Amino acid sequence: MKIQISRFSTHQTAKIFALLMVVTSLLFMLPFMFLSSLVPTPTGGSSSFGFSALFILMPIFQGIFGYIMVRVGLWLYNLLSPRFGGFEFEYETIDS
Repeated sequence: MKIQISRFSTHQTAKIFALLMVVTSLLFMLPFMFLSSLVPTPTGGSSSFGFSALFILMPIFQGIFGYIMVRVGLWLYNLLSPRFGGFEFEYETIDS
């Protein structure tokens, strides 16, 4: 059976996408934050707090901008899909 997605909920979809971006970004940033604290700076001191704060703020900014971009993209999709057609996929039910 062929199904066509005619409309997305922009807020709900963008909210889930932003949350996924924050979580996956943290998975990458936390190890790099730990490793960067072990590496000495060129001046011989320890790494500054500002550099470490960047690793914490980056997932937050990625979540915010991810939310905005997905919401705009879904708004455009909802605007154009009635005219050109939406995403199509096929599915079948499997008896278990």
